[in-house]
Amino acid sequence: MHRQGREEPFDPEVAVGVDVVEVERIRGILSRRGERFLRRIFTEREIAYAMAARSPLREERLAARFAAKEAFMKAVGRPIAFREIEVVNDGKGRPFISWKGRPFPLSLSHTRGIAVAVAFFRTARPSS
Repeated sequence: MHRQGREEPFDPEVAVGVDVVEVERIRGILSRRGERFLRRIFTEREIAYAMAARSPLREERLAARFAAKEAFMKAVGRPIAFREIEVVNDGKGRPFISWKGRPFPLSLSHTRGIAVAVAFFRTARPSS
């Protein structure tokens, strides 16, 4: 895309959000607040997905989903209730954000120490 001879560095209709979470932080909150924390932040489906794994993968999954929600809010540009944002896996296991009945692209990665999420939000509807 060129405007007045200059290249546009990005598509202004697509916003990107990134967040990094230390898995130990989530582990600590879980040990102090437990079920209360889970129910405040995550949907039933997200909790079931994480709890199906043993530790440390369980905490990694929760940290990645927490990072995804934060990254998505950054992409949208405003706060959203955590439970309104759901991280879902498609039929091939690829994660995406579900918000207001619409899917949004998402990339997640985690290790025993760190979880990172990159979320995308289209700021304008594509023209038909």
